[in-house]
Amino acid sequence: MMKKATVAEVTAMISPNPLMLVCTQKKNGRLNMAPVSFFMYVSFDPPMVSFAMMRESNTGANFRRTQKAVIALSGISIKDAVMAYGSVSGSKVDKLEETPIPLAGMEGTDIQFPEDSKVALAVTLERTVVAGDHYLYTCRIDHMVADEEREGLFAWNGYSLAAPATVKE
Repeated sequence: MMKKATVAEVTAMISPNPLMLVCTQKKNGRLNMAPVSFFMYVSFDPPMVSFAMMRESNTGANFRRTQKAVIALSGISIKDAVMAYGSVSGSKVDKLEETPIPLAGMEGTDIQFPEDSKVALAVTLERTVVAGDHYLYTCRIDHMVADEEREGLFAWNGYSLAAPATVKE
């Protein structure tokens, strides 16, 4: 039987969602990473993605300032780090100093991303839209790398669980 539900309840029911890490540069040049599951592809030609983050997020401020980021579908080996990165603001701490992980790079950007990533997209900000308590960022994909052999992390039950997605046959 259908009943009235909150946005949080419905978001938790629509699982899994890719748990992407948005990697940006802080004003001091250090790397910052924040998980986001409000993510979607929006165009094949040109290749574009969108994601939404809370309006007061440090990562969003970094992205609006530099207009560059790497968005990575992190692998399962860094699950605990991804959850830790989502529990504190990068404006207050250096997340990678507190919870270090191996990093990688790609052509076309100086922004690093987790070495254990299934997919990484170097993006340029095209448009920012106020969407309630979030900003919606629409981005052009400049470069992409992928590793089919890696297993990506997905957000389950909102952000209460980070785990791989499995298909039940």
